[in-house]
Amino acid sequence: MADTTTTDTTTTDSDATDATPADGAAPDVTAPDVGAADDRAASDATACGEGPLTLYRGEGTTLDSAGDQHAAATGEVAYVEGRFGQGFSINGPRNFVTIPPTVGNFDGDFTIALWFKTRYWGVMLGRRAGCWSVPPYTGQDFDLTPEGYVAVEVFTSGPGYFSVHSPPGFNDNAWHHAAMVRRGDVFELVVDGSSTATHAISGDFVDPTRSPSYLGVGRCTPGAPGNNGTHDGRTWYTGALDEVAYYNRALSPDELMAQARGLCAP
Repeated sequence: MADTTTTDTTTTDSDATDATPADGAAPDVTAPDVGAADDRAASDATACGEGPLTLYRGEGTTLDSAGDQHAAATGEVAYVEGRFGQGFSINGPRNFVTIPPTVGNFDGDFTIALWFKTRYWGVMLGRRAGCWSVPPYTGQDFDLTPEGYVAVEVFTSGPGYFSVHSPPGFNDNAWHHAAMVRRGDVFELVVDGSSTATHAISGDFVDPTRSPSYLGVGRCTPGAPGNNGTHDGRTWYTGALDEVAYYNRALSPDELMAQARGLCAP
């Protein structure tokens, strides 16, 4: 039989610690370091840096919060609780947001970033003039794979095409921050503030075909807008997206970490 004896945890007078000094003086209470808190706040604000050129916040609308490059919703795009305020809820076929073709053209450094939350997979952000059998020109497919890899296919005006991806497991129905960054001749994929992949990059990122970008679908998805009848197995996105941002500069590692920590709320 188990021992059911109860241990007496009552503290006696001799065991208790008297918080009052013996001379009757008030206890010494150290005031909080307000200056240090202010310094941290200032540091966080500095880490967030200058805001984006274009920003789609999904606050019940597809308006560009940073400028006048307003997007348009098609189908049953809804708005749900986002990473900050509200975000886009895109649930499967024929539901997407069209971003104007004037957005996302860069002849130098840039950053394209967003927050996502899903337990599924699909194209989060796509821009290509066409799928296979036609020149893709410049653009990208910003995807989440069935295994939860964040994957980016990149097409520039320079030679070649390349793709990079993160580790798996990001389709866990939690909010994650993802960014594709060009810094000089290096392309970097950053997820939740950590660099997950890099690749050499050349050429510019200006699309001569003036193709729009889409939230929730890519050109190689069956039934996608502008699809030429070819596809590669990628599917429509199902989940939430928030704070889709375009910068004409490469965000620093500190800025990307601050964003991933949620310190850069709009």
